[in-house]
Amino acid sequence: MPKILENTSYLFVNDLMVGYLLSHNLRLLVPLLHRTILSTAVTSPMDWQGQKLAEHLMQLMLVSFAVVAFIMGYVLGSFQTMLLIYAAGVVLTSLIIIPNWPFFNRHPLNWLDPSEAEKHPKPLAAKSGPKKKTSKKKFSLYGASIFALLLSFFPRFRLIFGII
Repeated sequence: MPKILENTSYLFVNDLMVGYLLSHNLRLLVPLLHRTILSTAVTSPMDWQGQKLAEHLMQLMLVSFAVVAFIMGYVLGSFQTMLLIYAAGVVLTSLIIIPNWPFFNRHPLNWLDPSEAEKHPKPLAAKSGPKKKTSKKKFSLYGASIFALLLSFFPRFRLIFGII
């Protein structure tokens, strides 16, 4: 812990102190979680299915809170009530979605060891038949349509290009 200078009015806090304070407060806020579960939830990355679940859960919660907030605000005739209900929904959604809870890590990725990865060569992309090149036509049609718009809106361009 850094020493606090007596004659200064500012307190400088480094990242280690903030991390210690946050982890200490998180342990106080969530006493039911075992220490290993909390440490794995913080250190392990969220898997793909967990990310998809988190996104769908976030969308569902925010839309449902928005609908409830709108209805309650309309019934009570209070814009402030609507905003407070929606703000509470955003805070609740953030508390559920932002931490990396263990139920977001049900499908962990199994990575190959480097020695195993060398044994299995990378698959080459299979080449299909010849592809038609249509991008030049689209670009030329796009350019021609822009040119036609310029000529129709700006008569000076007609004089420049010799079109009457």
